[in-house]
Amino acid sequence: DNISLSKADIDKAVSNWHEDVAKMPKPRKREHPILPIEGEKNILVTSALPYVNNLPHLGNIIGCVLSADVYSRFCRLRNYNTLYICGTDEYGTATETRAMQEGITPQELCTKYNVLQQEIYDWFNIDFDKFGRTSTEQQTEITQDIFWRLQKRGFIREDTVEQLFCNNCNRFLADRFVEGICPLCGYEDARGDQCDKCGKLINATELKSPRCKTCSRQPQIKTSDHLFLDLTKVIA
Repeated sequence: DNISLSKADIDKAVSNWHEDVAKMPKPRKREHPILPIEGEKNILVTSALPYVNNLPHLGNIIGCVLSADVYSRFCRLRNYNTLYICGTDEYGTATETRAMQEGITPQELCTKYNVLQQEIYDWFNIDFDKFGRTSTEQQTEITQDIFWRLQKRGFIREDTVEQLFCNNCNRFLADRFVEGICPLCGYEDARGDQCDKCGKLINATELKSPRCKTCSRQPQIKTSDHLFLDLTKVIA
């Protein structure tokens, strides 16, 4: 919800500005864990979770965590009961790809970059109340609980899709594990999800002369079964 200032709020701020600093309201003492308090304004602040497979650059910080940090500081100055949380997003093929490049396991990569990212945010004085990670046991239990609730209500459907399969690696290839010639501009190193030269989104099966990023062999198109969230049933 948007926070609006009443005339009484503005008048009180002006009055406090002219009074002695000692008479101004004292900041709320931050004691963890920060839990909702009945009858008070409780503010939960978060930001887009940074991918764990890389180090955040200045653009990531400005466009993601900095704005949330500024807002959470404002809320604390207003003495609202405020909780600012964030953490590393540790799932997805990008994590697996980077782990292969560095010659370590995905878990080792996640642990390494979670620590490095926390150090960077600490250096920039980003004031999280909690900086966690999506691979914790608690997060796993919550995610699986959400899935099974959707499954029991009939909101999950199974469908067949075409994917590239590498016979040499004996696995279906996610988008980031495929490279080839862009069908739109002819760029030779287009990825399985988009072309970095023309910027267009593409499907891996549309690539010309596709190759497995792991072994450089040419994959074949095969069908595989996937689970999807049936949004038409959820909305209804």
